[in-house]
Amino acid sequence: MPKRAYRPWHPVGVRADNNAPANDLEIRKADCASLQALAAGVATEEQQKRAFGAILHICGVNDLEFLPDEHGGERDSAFKSGKRHVGLQLRKLVSFPLDFLTGEKHG
Repeated sequence: MPKRAYRPWHPVGVRADNNAPANDLEIRKADCASLQALAAGVATEEQQKRAFGAILHICGVNDLEFLPDEHGGERDSAFKSGKRHVGLQLRKLVSFPLDFLTGEKHG
């Protein structure tokens, strides 16, 4: 089976070999198991952390959102930007103190 071209809107794949993902369209088998445990409400602390990391990875928070024309161009860049925005919002919500986020603490 030929390797498919990277497009940010392709569905996420799960690596059966548990090796490091090649891009934000792949996650490890252990990451997927952690996401499933999280969704079922039975995840351990380690699985919860792994699942959240997998979500940020899928969103591409650490990736540059620009894609040149040969890799999808402006439309794919816009799609990737939207995915990344979701991940950045989630990361912000878990990184800052709650009283800062609610505006109860200024400055």
